[in-house]
Amino acid sequence: MKRVIKALLGGLVLSLVLCALFPRTFLKDDARWTYQSDVGRMEIAFSGDVSNGQIDIQGKELRIYRPKWMLNGNYNQGIMVQFPISYLQKAYQITLKPRGSIKEMSLKMSFRGSDLRVHNQRKPAYVRFENIQVKGETITEEQTVWHDKPFRYLAKNISDSSTVTVNFVVRKPIAFTDIRWERVIGLFIACLLLIYCFDTLRRLVSGFNKKDIVQMIADNYGNIDVVHRRSFWIIFGVLCFAFGFHAMQFIWGSHDWDFTGGFYSLPWSGRAWQGRYALHLFKKMFLGGVYLPLIYDIVSFLFLALNAVLLCIYWRLEKRVIYFVLCGLILTAQPFTLSMMFYVHMLPEVFMGVTLAVTALMLAEKIAFEKSSRMRRVVLSLLSIVLINLSLAMYPVLLNTIAVVFFGRLLVQSFGWDGSWKQGKTQFSSFAVSAVNIVLGMVLYKTMLHFFFPLANEYNTQLLPFERLPERLWVLFKQSLHQLYEYGFPFISQGALWVFLGFTVLVGLFILFTGNSKQKILRISLLGGSLYATQTAMIIANHHIIDERIELFGLVPFETLMAVIVFTNLKKLRNCAIITAVGVIWVSVINDLDCLRVWKLGFDAEKMIWNRILARVEVQRGFDVTRKYKVVQIGQGTPMRERYIKEKSRVLPFDMLRSSWNLHPLFAENFYYQSDFGRTNFHFKHPSDFDRSDDPRYKAQLRQLWEAGILDKARAWPHENGLIVWEDIILFVTDAKLLEAYKKQLAQEFPRQSREKQ
Repeated sequence: MKRVIKALLGGLVLSLVLCALFPRTFLKDDARWTYQSDVGRMEIAFSGDVSNGQIDIQGKELRIYRPKWMLNGNYNQGIMVQFPISYLQKAYQITLKPRGSIKEMSLKMSFRGSDLRVHNQRKPAYVRFENIQVKGETITEEQTVWHDKPFRYLAKNISDSSTVTVNFVVRKPIAFTDIRWERVIGLFIACLLLIYCFDTLRRLVSGFNKKDIVQMIADNYGNIDVVHRRSFWIIFGVLCFAFGFHAMQFIWGSHDWDFTGGFYSLPWSGRAWQGRYALHLFKKMFLGGVYLPLIYDIVSFLFLALNAVLLCIYWRLEKRVIYFVLCGLILTAQPFTLSMMFYVHMLPEVFMGVTLAVTALMLAEKIAFEKSSRMRRVVLSLLSIVLINLSLAMYPVLLNTIAVVFFGRLLVQSFGWDGSWKQGKTQFSSFAVSAVNIVLGMVLYKTMLHFFFPLANEYNTQLLPFERLPERLWVLFKQSLHQLYEYGFPFISQGALWVFLGFTVLVGLFILFTGNSKQKILRISLLGGSLYATQTAMIIANHHIIDERIELFGLVPFETLMAVIVFTNLKKLRNCAIITAVGVIWVSVINDLDCLRVWKLGFDAEKMIWNRILARVEVQRGFDVTRKYKVVQIGQGTPMRERYIKEKSRVLPFDMLRSSWNLHPLFAENFYYQSDFGRTNFHFKHPSDFDRSDDPRYKAQLRQLWEAGILDKARAWPHENGLIVWEDIILFVTDAKLLEAYKKQLAQEFPRQSREKQ
C-alpha cells in the first residue's frame, strides 16, 4: 500500500512539473497560440486636419514603434505601442500628448494582440482588455481580441493642447476550459506507472554511489553476450561504410529544406495529421528539432544495428557471430534503407520504431514465461502495449514489420512442435499475450488519433471502404507473391531478389518433406502468413502504394526471416548459404554506394540549376528583392538524378531519383537573400490543375498572365523567356506542352476578340 501511495504522490508531482515545463502540449489550439505570445498591442493613428503632427507618449514598460505602414507621406501619422502581458491581471496607464501644427483631429485607437506567425500564417494570440478608460471615461468593460479582430475606438476633438490618458487592465485569457484534460490525465497515468517502477531505477542510481560510473558501465557492457556485442559493432561498422557518404556529404532529400536550413525546428507533433504524432519526439527532446548532419545518421545506424541483433535473438537464430552478422546485414544494408534516408526528417525515429516494436514483442514473451507477481506482469504488459503504440505513432507502416516479426516468431517456434495437442498448447499458448498486446497497442494508437490527433484527409490517412476489402485482399495476395521474383526499382539487384526466392523455396520444400501432416499444415500456413504480412498496412489503406519504403518494413524483414530459418534448420546447406549471403551483401553495399553517387551528382546538378534560375531572376527588368511576388510555375523540374543512373530500363520510381528543384523553396523560404520575396506558390503540374476547386486563385493567375499577353511570349526553360518577372508575378515554365494546353483552354474561356468588340 505504501508503494501505491508513493506512486500516486510521485506521479502527481512529476506530471505537474512536466505540465509546467511544457504547457503548450496541454492547451487547446487557440490557447496554445495565446500562451506563446507575451505582448499586447495598442495602435494610435491621427485622423483629421493634421500637418506635421506627432504624439509624445509616456508610460511604464512600453515599447514604442513608428512602422512604415502607419506613415502618411513625410509625416509621422501613427504610432504602435507594445507592452508585456501574462496570465495575471496587469494595469497600464498610457499618456498621449499630441503636438505639432494641429487644428483639430481625432485619434484612432486599436487594441489588439501581437502579430504571431507560424509558417507565414498569422495565429490567434488572444488578449483580454478590461475596463478601458479614455480621459477618465469607461468605454468598455471587457474585450477579448487578437491581431485580426481588434477593438477600435475613436477619440474625437483632440488638439495640441490636449492630454489623453488611457487606462486599462490586460491579461492572457486562458481558463480551465482551454486545457486538454485528457492529455493531463494520460500524463498522470504514465508518470504513475513510471514512479511505480522506480525501484529498478533507484537501485541503478544507488549503484553510482558505490562504484565509479565508468566502471559500472564497463561491468554492464561486459555482461552483454559476446556474440551479440561483436555482431552489433560489426553490423554498425559495415553500415557506416555503406551509408557513410550520406552522412559526410550532408545529403538530404524530400521535405527537408526547412529543417536543414533552420527556418524552424520540428514540433514534436508536427506530423500528427498523418498519424505520426511521435515521429519527431526523439529529435525534439534530444537533438533540438532540426536536422543535424552526421548525428542523425550515426544514431540511425546504431538503431539499425540494434534492430538486427534484437531480431536475430527474437527469432532464435543460432548464436554464432557469422550468422548474426549476415542476417543483420541482410536486414539493414540493402538499398531499401536509402529510400528512408531520403527523408532525413524522419530519421532516426523510424528505425527506433522497429526497436520499440521488437522490444515490445520480447517483453510480451517474457511475461508469458516469467514467474513473477501479477502486478509486475501487468506493468510489463502495459509497457509492451505502449511501445507498440509508439512504434505505430512514429510510422504507421511499421505495422508490416510487427506482423512479419510476429508471424516469423510463430514459424520459428513451429519447428520445435512435435504435432501433438499437448505440446502445441505449451509451445504456442505463450504467444497469446503477444497477440493481445499487438491488438491493444493498435487500439490505443487508433484511440489516441481519434481523441487527440485528428487526421487530415490525405492519401495516406484514408481508410479502405469495407466493400472493397475482398478485392484488395486478392490484389495483395498476388503482390506478395510477385515481390518474391520481380522488381522494377533501380539499385535493387534482381539476382539478390532471386536468392531470397530460392531461400523461400528451400524453406517450403523443407516443410513439405519433414514432419507429419499437422506440422506441415501449420508451418505452410505460418510461412504464407509471414509472406502476406508484408502487405498488412495496405489492407486498411485506401490508397494502394507500391513503394520501396513500404518494402523496407515488409519484404526485407521477410527475406531476413528466410535467411534465419535456412541458417537454423537447413544445416546441410549452411556453408552454401553463407557464401550466397556474403555475395548478396556485397552486391547490396556496392548498390548503396552507386545510389549515393547518383544522388550526390544529381543533387549538385540541381543546385547549379537553382543558382542559374536565381541569377536569371536578378537581371530581370523591374525585379525588386524587397517586393513580394507570386510564383507561377508551369511544369515540373526535370529529374537530374536519372541522367547518372546506369539502369535506364527500370520503370518504378525510386526516392533518390525524384526531382526536388522548383521555385517555391528558393523564393519563399530561401537561403540567398535577407528577406523572402516569394509570397504565394502556384505550381501547375497537370492540365487538370487549370480548374482547381480547392483554390480558385489558380485560374485567376493564369487568366491575368493570358490577358496581359505574358503567356504568348513565354517559352520553356532554358529559353530566355522561360522565366519572366511581370508586375508582382514570377512566371517559370519547364513544360512547353503544358503551357500550350493552358493557352488553348484560356483562349476558349477568355477569347480576346470578343472582349475587344465589347
